[in-house]
Amino acid sequence: MPADQPTPYASPIGKEHHAFPFLTPEQVERTKRFGKVERLRKGTIVFERGEKTVDFFVIIEGGIEIYDIDSQGQPNVFTVHRQNQFTGELDLFSDRKILVSGRLEKDGEVIRINRKNFRELLAAEPDIGDIVMRAFILRRLGFLERTLGGALLIGHRNSAETQRIQRFLGRNAYPFKTLYVGENDELPQLLEVYGVGDADLPVLICSDAGVVKCPSNLTVAETIGIIEYPDAQTVYDVAIVGAGPSGLAAAVYAASEGLHTVVLEGLAPGGQAGTSSKIENYLGFPTGVSGQELAGRAQVQAQKFGAVLALPMQVLGIEGDCSPYTLKIQDNAPVRARTVIIATGAKYRTLALANYESFEGRGIYYAATAIEANLCKHEEVVVVGAGNSAGQAAVYLAGHTKHVHMVVRGQGLASSMSSYLVRRIEASDAITVHWGSEIIALEGDGSLQSISWRNKQSAEISTQSICHLFLMLGAQPNTQWLDQRVATDASGFVYTGDDVVREQRWPIENRKPESLETSLPSVFAIGDVRSGSIKRVASAVGEGSVCVQYLHRVLNA
Repeated sequence: MPADQPTPYASPIGKEHHAFPFLTPEQVERTKRFGKVERLRKGTIVFERGEKTVDFFVIIEGGIEIYDIDSQGQPNVFTVHRQNQFTGELDLFSDRKILVSGRLEKDGEVIRINRKNFRELLAAEPDIGDIVMRAFILRRLGFLERTLGGALLIGHRNSAETQRIQRFLGRNAYPFKTLYVGENDELPQLLEVYGVGDADLPVLICSDAGVVKCPSNLTVAETIGIIEYPDAQTVYDVAIVGAGPSGLAAAVYAASEGLHTVVLEGLAPGGQAGTSSKIENYLGFPTGVSGQELAGRAQVQAQKFGAVLALPMQVLGIEGDCSPYTLKIQDNAPVRARTVIIATGAKYRTLALANYESFEGRGIYYAATAIEANLCKHEEVVVVGAGNSAGQAAVYLAGHTKHVHMVVRGQGLASSMSSYLVRRIEASDAITVHWGSEIIALEGDGSLQSISWRNKQSAEISTQSICHLFLMLGAQPNTQWLDQRVATDASGFVYTGDDVVREQRWPIENRKPESLETSLPSVFAIGDVRSGSIKRVASAVGEGSVCVQYLHRVLNA
């Protein structure tokens, strides 16, 4: 890397050569057939922050400066792509707004490749595609770690709305920085500059979109430009509702096999698994992988093959008795598809306490990620649950907080938790397990300030001044949007295959339902939402990949 090049924005140590690789002269020559060679003058802007569907550039001569705009409105150049290097990062796989701008450092020559031909390049030249994919992932990691090209969030630390926006930005891998009221000396002056009062908080500030006050998730998505709208005029081969592990796996396999695929997700990729700080028993990751990282990579894979990932798109219902079906979308046009995959998963149960809702987002959490860990750093926390999610949360939080109390209804963990997690919990001095106990009271003024639990056998009550409660209490299916259009078991999980026949809900005489097909022909259910499924990430991914062969059978019938 030339000595005069600015510090690159890929911060993982030792990975700069992968984030900013040089193509060989022969590889550069091969890219020419996918684009056109252009001579450009110094200062020519080739793309600007906030644009969509920008082109991919390979530098033959000269360099392209990558920059964002600082608080004084001046360009801040943080890297330069030089001869035989290339521009771009993960947004090149989607129609999202790009995060940075690029301009010619001096007179030079480039190969300009449009979005359609860029995809063809990756498919036709796999060695180049591997280099580009690795670089794009590492560049996005650099954006996130240094909050380059991102947004500024201002709010109160204990605000449920501030935490909601943080989770939405974080789980959608969008770089952002948070300033908390009362914790930054320069904040009052900054709020005055933007004309923001305390009643307007939280606010999101983007250099290309201005200031938005207390935005909904949809407004946040529109402001930062991560929305991809499905084509209302298209009948997709498959619409996948939910972007958890099963839905993303189905999207990867469906799109890679040429099916016109759209994924509709209400919040962020990853589903419940996306909140796991570290999954250590997933095949191929001996040192573990976070749920968000796994989901992010799967999302890129699906988009690489041409799947459209539309979020936040809340599906309200399914209309029609046969293919093609129409999916009703909140605040957006409906989506039509020849087949539908239900992959909406499940959500954690809540506590049956009178004042429970008043503390949601104000001390009660359903995920243990870096965002939540930062909120309770060096403080005591309570984790409720005895499954793998609870175990992963307890182990992760033990490394970031003062102490972790696990409140468990039963007298052991072995029957519900992987043994590697049980061993770590037993070996940790930072974790105390309270067996045979349950939460009986939550107290606080505005936010959670104390938690009480009772031992069911001794009736002893313990009240602790703890402000952070993590709940992993088992799952209930996200099937309310289906409005009983498909057959379910008593708990609301969706019947498929032989279970549909047994319940006498199959309407077609000349064929049986496929193994993952619901009582509604051409509509499938996979992952945690399916009755009888194994509630594991690997199992969900397997069902998502296997389901695609059944789609082909139905589509070709």
